[in-house]
Amino acid sequence: MNSFLSGRTVVVTRATEQAGTLSEYLTREGATVIELPMVEIQDPEDGGAALEKAVHDLENYDWVVVTSPNAASRLIDVLDEGVPSVPFAVIGTQTAEVLVKAGCQVNLIPKKAVGESLLSEFASPNNDEERILFIRAEKVRPLLANGLRNLGWRVEEVIAYRNVQPQVDEEKLKQAQNADAVIFASTSAVERYTALDKESTPKTALCIGPITAKAASKNGYKDIYQADPYSVEGLILAAREWAAN
Repeated sequence: MNSFLSGRTVVVTRATEQAGTLSEYLTREGATVIELPMVEIQDPEDGGAALEKAVHDLENYDWVVVTSPNAASRLIDVLDEGVPSVPFAVIGTQTAEVLVKAGCQVNLIPKKAVGESLLSEFASPNNDEERILFIRAEKVRPLLANGLRNLGWRVEEVIAYRNVQPQVDEEKLKQAQNADAVIFASTSAVERYTALDKESTPKTALCIGPITAKAASKNGYKDIYQADPYSVEGLILAAREWAAN
């Protein structure tokens, strides 16, 4: 009996250190997987100095907001004074898992893994002195930070990492030209991958969430499958839906 992805070629654009679980599953289900990372995680320009400084003052914040597993991992790496008692608000269960595993108290995980959902579920502060530490990537949408400020919070933003484009493997790029679908987990991956060879880009994109799906549509993808939930598990379900059509 054939696996559900037999005969299909899929490009995975996630960072090398994050592609493993997804690639292994797709391969197990019969797909030919081409790993062509469009994301590489690097230290921020300051080498992490601002994050380390903020961590030393962590107990003086009323909330810590973390919106990605990468940001959560960077935070955990610099914790050197035990587990903080400050409550955390996160986007996505994968982000929560990193923090919970380290002993942190995650008090808010919105129903949907997008900034809009977190903002809609966040309460206003009790006074205008209450502070939020927002640990984030170098480039993010301003929606969440601005929205929290509009609620009355004092928001301090700290850059934990940069998302840069890695060196592209030209041989794998040639292989990818004949792929049936490409998997995206960020808008930056969509834009970088499409810019490499727009004419040969597969028409099918499997996207981790609505923001990434919107970027795929904007960049010319015609058949777009959106993960639900917005996670690796959701991408696997999207792959199943695609294969069934």
